[in-house]
Amino acid sequence: MPYEDVTRRLTEFIMDEVASRPPEAAPAADFPIIEAGLLDSLGLFKLIAFIEEQYSVSIAPDDIQFENFATIGAITALVEGKLGAS
Repeated sequence: MPYEDVTRRLTEFIMDEVASRPPEAAPAADFPIIEAGLLDSLGLFKLIAFIEEQYSVSIAPDDIQFENFATIGAITALVEGKLGAS
């Protein structure tokens, strides 16, 4: 699956389903979504469930680290890594 597709789907899910106050425009891949308040702890677990269901990968407890979810680009890299490993 192309990197852009994963990034687009993650961005849409975050903006439509988990952001308490979504920005008017989609955030850039390097935008700090946790620090900016777009992704909180409940949203993180919704996002993990979405990733696992959408991409048929497993997010292990060790994967749930700030650096893996700090930006959409970091989340995309995590997903791409999981897809490459499967």
